[in-house]
Amino acid sequence: MKFILSFLFILFFSFNLFAKNVVYIVVEGVSRATFYELLNRNKLPNYRLLIERGNYRNLGIDEGMLVSHDSTLMAYSGYSSKQFHDSSFIEQLKLLKPQLDIKCFLSVPIDKEYPLDIQASLVHLTEITDSPAISYRTSTEIGVLASDYVKNQKEPFFLVLNFTNVDYVGWRYREGAMNYSRAIKNTDKSLGLIIDALKQRQEFENTEFLITTNYGYHRTLQIPKEEAWVVSTQPVLRKGSIHDIFPSLMDLLDVSSDMNLSFKGNSLFRYLKQSTGSML
Repeated sequence: MKFILSFLFILFFSFNLFAKNVVYIVVEGVSRATFYELLNRNKLPNYRLLIERGNYRNLGIDEGMLVSHDSTLMAYSGYSSKQFHDSSFIEQLKLLKPQLDIKCFLSVPIDKEYPLDIQASLVHLTEITDSPAISYRTSTEIGVLASDYVKNQKEPFFLVLNFTNVDYVGWRYREGAMNYSRAIKNTDKSLGLIIDALKQRQEFENTEFLITTNYGYHRTLQIPKEEAWVVSTQPVLRKGSIHDIFPSLMDLLDVSSDMNLSFKGNSLFRYLKQSTGSML
């Protein structure tokens, strides 16, 4: 009996010692043009800090996904509106990794409603993870919620966040306007709150980030464009598409199961995984 208890203790301790945290963020409506320009001008120091550990790449979006809002649904669920699935990614993850604490701090857009399927998907995320109910929150408010959670969290975690104000500014004004750039910089400041909280707990190096957008905007216009991007603390070694986001999260979360069969894409880290034998 003592041997069994000792073995279970070692197993539990090993899980907490080696398990990594993962933070997944959707920054809605951020065009490549403005985002890359701000990066190159060193106006996004916290995104740059993550990129120094990994890199950033272009992602493509299938033609027609903007009209159906499928690029947004895909960013939050991993599925398109045409796909059938028995359970959500989070539900499957909870079964596969019951020790992992999962939280979602999510905002709806201000003065702009989500389509019903996207709204239902986000409400579902908050309900099954016992997270705060979805409502409008600024980028700063999302950052404060997330950083407070990180400061008080003792177990490995998977954190899902979104920032919606950049998309609102792009839609309300235009891509490239001063307010648009300022909204992106505000997400960087919010990201900094989370990074600072991780550093205080000496968990920054033990935390992987994957950040993407649901679409971009045409240069200096208010028209959504079928372009996306990804920032990661693990090197992304190829160009990909928005379909690849959730298979990539599976790699970061070290999940190997038939769950991957339900997604259309491939991991953005697959070549790295093949060359090293293990992602983490």
